[in-house]
Amino acid sequence: MSSEEAVIQSTGGNITDAVKNVLVINCAVNIPLAITSIIGNSLVLHAVWKTSTLRSPSVVLLCGLALSDLAVGAVVQPFFIANDLIGLLSQDQSLKTLFVRIYNVLAFYVCGISLFTITTVSVDKLVAIQKPLRYPSIVTIPRVRRVLVAVWLFCVILVSTQFLHDMIQLVAVGVVVCVCLFISAFCHVKIYKFVRHHQHWIQMQLHAVEANTPNTGNVNNNMSGLKRSALNALIVFLVLIVCYCPYFIVFVVTSVYPINVMLGRSLTSTIVFINSALNPFLYCWRIHEIREVVKQTSHKLVCCK
Repeated sequence: MSSEEAVIQSTGGNITDAVKNVLVINCAVNIPLAITSIIGNSLVLHAVWKTSTLRSPSVVLLCGLALSDLAVGAVVQPFFIANDLIGLLSQDQSLKTLFVRIYNVLAFYVCGISLFTITTVSVDKLVAIQKPLRYPSIVTIPRVRRVLVAVWLFCVILVSTQFLHDMIQLVAVGVVVCVCLFISAFCHVKIYKFVRHHQHWIQMQLHAVEANTPNTGNVNNNMSGLKRSALNALIVFLVLIVCYCPYFIVFVVTSVYPINVMLGRSLTSTIVFINSALNPFLYCWRIHEIREVVKQTSHKLVCCK
């Protein structure tokens, strides 16, 4: 039995009332989560769109992540709610199959984009830390846009494994997830080692030339800014790991042993969706410029109402 067939079969009449109540509550929880994700990520995208000084390659990458999170709230979560409710209320197996397939395609596509974008952000921070002088020429906004387009196109290929054998899908998803997580973790470890290795050396150099170099403070501020930016990326990465890990575990287990998959996947999917609603708050917390523009935009919207 395929995992998709197991999901459909698990929505039959053998579901207890307690499980049904949990699934209904889970659907209800997703409504405010979706609204929060839509509003929060829309405000972040609007802030960058209206503020030219925010349009750096790093922020454009964050916009790519915000766009995928916006798609989660606006597209994936409505289909998630409809899929669970139809699974509980409808007896039409063809309708259940249709919604399961649509939801799976959308969810894997958008969440794959988020994972690839996070990996790209990690690589971006490593380049910025290791090659600060060459970074502006290496990482440009046009190149970042091309990378984001490539990510969206590649995820189309990845999501096409949904229509192949379940084992092919499981292997493809597992390999991609492991590679992305390995690259991101490797980048952040390298950043940490680089900062630790050079921190003492930089301080010695700054003290040595402080009396003769009036721009020493600027050099120190630049390095502090790069370290803060790398820390921001690390926080976003760790939050994604915390939110995605439960679903990955349930996905692997239920793909091998497809028993009672609906409840586990439904609850862990909600944890994944929390990530999309939480990211805008992380951006506003860690990036002062975005926070100020979002506050101004929110104030204008409230005043207009």
